[in-house]
Amino acid sequence: MLKDINLGRYHPGTSFLHRLDPRTKLVFLPVYIVCIFLARTVLTGIAGFLVLLALIALSAVPLRFMLRGLRTPLVVLLIADVLNIILLDDGLRISVWLTLRICEVVLASNLLTLTTRPGEIAAGLEKGLSFLKVFRVPVHDLATMVAVAFRFIPILTQEARDLMDAQTMRGADFRHGSLVRRAKALGPLSVTVFASAFRRADEMALAMDSRLYGFSDAPGNLHPLRYGREDAAAYICILCFLAVMVLMRTGGL
Repeated sequence: MLKDINLGRYHPGTSFLHRLDPRTKLVFLPVYIVCIFLARTVLTGIAGFLVLLALIALSAVPLRFMLRGLRTPLVVLLIADVLNIILLDDGLRISVWLTLRICEVVLASNLLTLTTRPGEIAAGLEKGLSFLKVFRVPVHDLATMVAVAFRFIPILTQEARDLMDAQTMRGADFRHGSLVRRAKALGPLSVTVFASAFRRADEMALAMDSRLYGFSDAPGNLHPLRYGREDAAAYICILCFLAVMVLMRTGGL
């Protein structure tokens, strides 16, 4: 299950999506989420799904990396679907739409992280939210927190997998038995992972203090962000997609 987590992982490449400015991709994600929740008919649902498939093809990221991130959410979704079908009159239709939308949100989020380095995401957030500095919002600190979180997720995930492998060789069983039994087996593992996370956070805090982080103005980026022609074309496509989905929604399609 831990190997199914794609958040914070970057898949190197030179595709169209890899070359886009991170701000463009950060704008597209919320717009796409709004669009798929505007869908109320099969036609609009298919349109949103086809756009996502086209972007996955443009990213040149292997499909198995995309689908791998769906395994864990699907388990929760199946439980929610069963409850909806049992408890609600129109439960089947609600379950289908819920599953489709959550899968699209997860795939779109994976598409962002797999085609954008964590540092680029942080730089895009800092640049895009720079107007908040007028209201004394610590934008640089928030972007740094996001970058650190994205970098720590794969590290802690790999460390948890290593601990599970070590415990399995010592006789621990994380795959068989009842749900309660497996949860109890994960208890000591969770304590160890949390202890490691706090230790790493303390070491990073000491390293940042030794470099006088916070005692001077926010440093500039080594590679400043600049929009290009591809970003202009992408923004036009984003606005057209949003306009089409709104028109289809208002037109009852």
